[in-house]
Amino acid sequence: MVSRRLAVGATALVLVASAFVAVGVFGPAGDDSADLPSATSVSSTRTREAASEEARNPGWQVVVDGQAQLTYELPPEWALAEDTESLESSNGVRLGHLADFGTYTCQGAEYGRAFSGSGVAEGPPADAAAELAAAIAADQYSDANQTARVTLSRPTPVVRDGARGSVVRADAETTTDSADACAGVRGTVVVVALATGAGTSVVVLGADTVPGEALGPDTVGAGDVRAITDSVRPRG
Repeated sequence: MVSRRLAVGATALVLVASAFVAVGVFGPAGDDSADLPSATSVSSTRTREAASEEARNPGWQVVVDGQAQLTYELPPEWALAEDTESLESSNGVRLGHLADFGTYTCQGAEYGRAFSGSGVAEGPPADAAAELAAAIAADQYSDANQTARVTLSRPTPVVRDGARGSVVRADAETTTDSADACAGVRGTVVVVALATGAGTSVVVLGADTVPGEALGPDTVGAGDVRAITDSVRPRG
């Protein structure tokens, strides 16, 4: 377990427990601001192109994961990582087709407001979604000083273009005052799991919901979170 929840980027992707949360632009003005971590927003660099097909959400990027046999969509401001980059959760699910939103630097490390990825998990969709959501939430909000408190929703059955599956949401929060001051203190992980020809295919969306001491860009809107997860569908 590493001690920082980093952005999805070239240096962070090889880490099991580093992916998304936190915030950051500049600390508030005033006499107390010198005691707060300094964070500066940076521009995310898109390293792969979105699929050429038209998105159901006008102006959005289409992501096609051929191995997982899934298609889903992301807002245009999300940066798509190289296809060779991946992230492994603590329960052993490897996610590819990574994307990052709201990157910033704080105390020499790079963080991000949100991330997404997709892959194939083991087990039926309801179980796979619950296990992966819990694992990712704990990975991202736990560190060497504290273990995250994670609350799971009940699996919600869904049918997407004929494919049956489940959606599970995990809400995580830090539990001690010794947590990473650059990172968010609360976040949400949503996993959509569908039964496809590849097995149990999953899309993970992780997003910071409450900032830490380093203030910064707005969180991902609830409407965008819902639209991203609603866009997940099988690809024949």
